[in-house]
Formats: sequence, structure tokens, C-alpha cells
Amino acid sequence: MSEPRLDPLAQYAYLVAARAPIFDRLRGLTPEQYRQSFPFGLGTLRRTMHHLAGTEWFLVGQIAGGPAGEYPFGAEANPDAETLERRWRALEPQTRRVLETVDDWARPVEYVVTIPSRRRYRIHSTTLGIFVQFCYHEIHHRAQAMAMLRQLGAPVETIDFLWLAGAPVEVEEP
Repeated sequence: MSEPRLDPLAQYAYLVAARAPIFDRLRGLTPEQYRQSFPFGLGTLRRTMHHLAGTEWFLVGQIAGGPAGEYPFGAEANPDAETLERRWRALEPQTRRVLETVDDWARPVEYVVTIPSRRRYRIHSTTLGIFVQFCYHEIHHRAQAMAMLRQLGAPVETIDFLWLAGAPVEVEEP
């Protein structure tokens, strides 16, 4: 029996595809709605989306040996969803290149992260562990963004992995 293998490029392609309907809805919001406070998650769509983009830059950067350049996803540099989307999309080729060049998914990786309370933690993982964290983290916060969008009357539907990655074909009733 063969062992199951995670295909990082397919997983990443899914994350990118699932972002599209989120940004479709974000583009239809007013600036006030984009910044509206909610009593859960990171509190606003703006903060949530900035956090997701920044996390990709940071975690995939760890896989590559450390994030490159200045942090590109600060709120001042990305005042609206359109700017953030454009910058985040510009990161996609770099992320794909990093994932394509990993030759040892078991390679140990260690880095320090500072959480919002300003406490610092040393993280020990592997390249695969960091990639899995990146995927699950995005899915977790994307669900929060989807809940916020639903409350604003802009729900996002049908972004299941098999729906986006499997190209379902409608069949007629027998």
C-alpha cells in the first residue's frame, strides 16, 4: 500500500482559488463595512485579510529560510481590499516557487514569533509542519471572514476543496 502524500502545490492552488470569492465580496463593500467591528476573530475584515496575507509572507518565508524584504502587508500600505488583493496576488508566484523548490519536507525549521500580546515564542517544526500551519491557519481565519461577510449580507458559498479542486460535473437525475 502506498503512503498518502500531501501535494503542497495543489493545496496552495486551492487556497488561492478559495480567496477569489472572498475578494469578489470584499470589492462590493463600502470602506465602512470593510472596517466594521465584529465581536469575534480579529475584529474586522480588514485586520483578518491583512493577517492572512502577512502570514503567508511570513510562514512561506520561514520555509525559504526567512522572509525576504520589508513586510508588505501593513495597513498603511494597503488601505483598501483592492490594494491588499493586488499585493497578495503578487506574492503568489514567489510562494509557488518556494513550494516547488522544497526538496526535504522533513527539514527542521526554527524561528521566533511574537504574538499580539507581545510575548515571543521559539517555534520548532519542519518545512511540512509550517506549510500545514499556513494552510489550516488560512482556512481558520477565512471562516471568520466568511462569517463577517454573511453578517454584512454578502455571503460566500461553495468553496469546498473538492468543489474547487475536483471540477465537479452536474449529473441529471435518473
